[in-house]
Amino acid sequence: MRIVEQFVQAIAAIMGRRKAKDYKEARELVRTTGRYLLRTDIDLLLLFKPDQILDHFKDFSDQLETEKCVLAADLFHELALIEEAEQHPIAALHLKTICLHLYTTAIPKEQQFQKTQYFEKVAALIEELKLHPLSEKMLQSLRCYDEFILATL
Repeated sequence: MRIVEQFVQAIAAIMGRRKAKDYKEARELVRTTGRYLLRTDIDLLLLFKPDQILDHFKDFSDQLETEKCVLAADLFHELALIEEAEQHPIAALHLKTICLHLYTTAIPKEQQFQKTQYFEKVAALIEELKLHPLSEKMLQSLRCYDEFILATL
């Protein structure tokens, strides 16, 4: 729980820097947060395909570390918004694709993230990415997420 609280504070700081148009500092906060709270090099993860990034958040017994997965998706989402603000639509689209895959895979498995704010974020990403090609694994994740949403209604 402490990590989530620290993470929320870090995201607020990143959002503040982004909204102040201090993109360099916002990016550095994303990197620092990833290294410190997730023990992950965000820049290294960006070299992988979305399916490979998801595999990064599995433990030694092949179980998804859902909390880290969702928190990483939050960081990638902030990076996507920075890329959009800096007029880099292709990079922003790639980051949003990663976010969608991480969110739709992890949220149904972790009750603490089954909140309106995440459901709305996923819905917005789905709408934004509906005309873009997605991998078969990502499409499967979306189908499972849709089934989860229907079951919770």
